[in-house]
Amino acid sequence: MIDFTDIDKNLPNGENMGGIAQKVYFGYHADVATFPTKPATPLTLETASTLTGELIMKSGKRMFEMYLTDDTGEFKIEPVGEVDGKSFVEHLTLFHPGLQSKIRGFINAAKNQNLVFVVVDNDGQKYVMGDALHPAIYTGSPDGLGTGKDAAARKGMSFEFTYKTSNIYAYTGNIPLTAAV
Repeated sequence: MIDFTDIDKNLPNGENMGGIAQKVYFGYHADVATFPTKPATPLTLETASTLTGELIMKSGKRMFEMYLTDDTGEFKIEPVGEVDGKSFVEHLTLFHPGLQSKIRGFINAAKNQNLVFVVVDNDGQKYVMGDALHPAIYTGSPDGLGTGKDAAARKGMSFEFTYKTSNIYAYTGNIPLTAAV
């Protein structure tokens, strides 16, 4: 059992800005050699909510960065399940402007693949969407893909990815942006 403790208002420097950073990090689930692990025997509330270890990619593999339009990205945590069967679904939604070849290629490659994401919120806290047993998957386009109807419309692609997890964890490790050796 985890020892409970008082939970006070804890906003370092009074900061509590919503939203996510203007980029997310992604890769193929199959390219991950080692996922950070759930805490084995958490003793405190803090250790019960933090992954242990690093996200390590297979040799020659790395994660990639994707730009998103400011104020279009959201990381949302949805509680699901019946009594005695609670878990969470994490949702990542974002909008990438334009219909250039790279973003078209991304959706063509990602639409039916198992993925992993690292999402960074506006306070710098990182979340990994994916673990050894469960990938992040593409579930749709909440704001559509395309040109829009008129010249003032937003041309580009919106995405939603989901990941199912038993608990909510933060990640304190590195994001592997260079190819592993």
